[in-house]
Amino acid sequence: MNSSETYKKFAQFYDTYVGNFCEDLPLYAFLCRNRNPIIEIGCGTGRILQTLLDAGHTVAGVDVSSDMLSVAEKKLARYVDSQRLTLINHDFRLSPLTKQFACVLVTFYTFNYLLEDAEQSTFLKNIFITMVNSGSVVIDLFYPRPKSRPEAEDQWEQSTYEMQAKSIILKQKRRMIGDTEERIQIYTEGENSNEIQTLRRFNEKHRMFSLLTGAGFVKVRFTDGYDLSHFHELKEGERTTSSFVVMAEKP
Repeated sequence: MNSSETYKKFAQFYDTYVGNFCEDLPLYAFLCRNRNPIIEIGCGTGRILQTLLDAGHTVAGVDVSSDMLSVAEKKLARYVDSQRLTLINHDFRLSPLTKQFACVLVTFYTFNYLLEDAEQSTFLKNIFITMVNSGSVVIDLFYPRPKSRPEAEDQWEQSTYEMQAKSIILKQKRRMIGDTEERIQIYTEGENSNEIQTLRRFNEKHRMFSLLTGAGFVKVRFTDGYDLSHFHELKEGERTTSSFVVMAEKP
């Protein structure tokens, strides 16, 4: 399945799947304090944009999916109308933006969807260009479930979600192919089913340090999960055993 078709299908279920996720919101609220303008790359349907806008920030939301952005535009129309929110259909694998930002957020595993070495490097270099001097980038990276729960690899799991008085059944399974997680999700609403396959690359902390410093970033720091109290420089031999957030600065 090509990526545009994947996102078109995923856009209609995205809020059902992650709309109530809020563990990362305090971290972004804290790191973005007194920082404007802000850009969120991989904004999806606007879950994090909503929090930043409600806090008074001026924000640009960027996504490669026009379908995701259409949902975000409807949800956040009053902020678009007030010009505090700009939504941009753009791919940082191809080019930077001309406007520069003080804080760049690459949220909810967006970076993990970049599978090739070259596109990861180009993505970060284009972000670097899109930042002001002394600006910060914050990247949220996943730890694949088949690594944390090997016994569940390639096994179907089922959940039920409620969306607008409708029940949606989600069956999904994951498996590792080298350092890439293949995830298959089947969303069923009544008699209608949609199957969505996604691929996400697992990046360890030491790899992210090399990629960021190679793109020109400095002061690279890490924290496991969304723990604001434990950002630290990477230690020699430090292992990656959970999802983590990395932040860095443009000198």
